[in-house]
Amino acid sequence: MKPKIKRIFSENNDFQRFEVLKRNREKRAKYNEFFVEGVKSINYATEYNWNIKSFICTRERQLSQWANNILKNSKAETHFELTYKLMEIGSVERL
Repeated sequence: MKPKIKRIFSENNDFQRFEVLKRNREKRAKYNEFFVEGVKSINYATEYNWNIKSFICTRERQLSQWANNILKNSKAETHFELTYKLMEIGSVERL
């Protein structure tokens, strides 16, 4: 199934949830989710068939071939496309 594309232009509820998952251990436990960043970690997650709920990226900058392949082969429910500014505000690592 193809992932749903959701574009984020402001610090809305979705954006705030990313921030909470990155910074708050209690919320990660409550939601039974966590935030994975970085090439090596994402490669391991996909290699070991982790259930990945979503990916976050920006389309305002060219993605690497690796990132494009990850997104193309993704089984995630949703791909969140943030503005570059939001990526920097949240320090969300870019794919």
